[in-house]
Amino acid sequence: MVPFFTTVRLGVVILAAGEGTRMRSALPKVLHTLCGRPLLGHILTAVGALQPAMSTIVLAADALDTVRAHFGDAYRYVVQSERLGTGHATLQARPIMNNQCDEVLVLVGDAPLIRSDTLQRLVALRRERHALVALLSFTADPPTGYGRIIRDPEGNVTAIVEERDATDAQRAVTEVNSGILCFDAAWMWPALDRIQRSPVKGEYYLTDLVALAIADHGVGAAQALLSADPTEALGINDRVQLAHAEHVLRMRLLDALMRNGVTIVDPAATYVDVDVVVGQDTTLLPGTLLRGATRVGARCVIGPHTSLIDTIVADNAHVRYTLAEGVVIPAHAVIGPFAHLRGAQRATDEVYQA
Repeated sequence: MVPFFTTVRLGVVILAAGEGTRMRSALPKVLHTLCGRPLLGHILTAVGALQPAMSTIVLAADALDTVRAHFGDAYRYVVQSERLGTGHATLQARPIMNNQCDEVLVLVGDAPLIRSDTLQRLVALRRERHALVALLSFTADPPTGYGRIIRDPEGNVTAIVEERDATDAQRAVTEVNSGILCFDAAWMWPALDRIQRSPVKGEYYLTDLVALAIADHGVGAAQALLSADPTEALGINDRVQLAHAEHVLRMRLLDALMRNGVTIVDPAATYVDVDVVVGQDTTLLPGTLLRGATRVGARCVIGPHTSLIDTIVADNAHVRYTLAEGVVIPAHAVIGPFAHLRGAQRATDEVYQA
């Protein structure tokens, strides 16, 4: 496959230095899991499909070692020692990324539902329009908490105004910023020094670069891609929002399985992690949980009330009322009811058949 990015060097910056205090957890927020994968892992997977030349993760000092230990040295890591806003956070990546990339895609680390093809369209929009910045927007009702996309009467983007700085008229705008922006790198890195502190909160907003781009290059220097699916921009600040995002992603995963030939009797009572594979003409009955690296073959029946964790199920097997952890279940096996398989066991009809 020919890489999407063949001549333009794409750099990625992921802003993940938030305190995460509302999670009420000793674990960094970006390491909390969503359908079997950390929040940050979902974002890294989405941007990885774009084959960036460099990806940098901006973290708080107390999260650096934990996050680096989880994701390894394929990525660059920088620390934002003072939490002075998104503009200041992005600036921390400049020493290692300046002159290394032609464009920079900036994302927030707690919005894990973004799709790779949406990011690709955003980058393509910036290139096609020769814009200094392209941002992903969506419609929020209510728009509380988001920066508002301000347009002129002709529909051109003129600014992003953070809610705390917005007028009453601006607060009524329902097109809002997702926090995902793509910049011309040669313009962006020096332009970060021109951002002024917000008089309200004293922070440097990355979104102020939109107005600066227009001031420098006129109307059209900033472009917005309106997402057709607002759930792509869902941010996670607490465990209530984490549960909501889990539901959204789970329904996406189950929808994809059903459209690929898997019968799911009750999606509301079926749980499948993001890395699970299920073969064609398999049926998942209510109470089924497929976790981790589980692989289920074709023409199987799984459930009811069955949990498979890092388990391989070969074709034509029937597994019911079973907990299986790290085992291989052979073809045509009938497992359960009330079986517990674990470790390096290989399930056999003679031992576990009902």
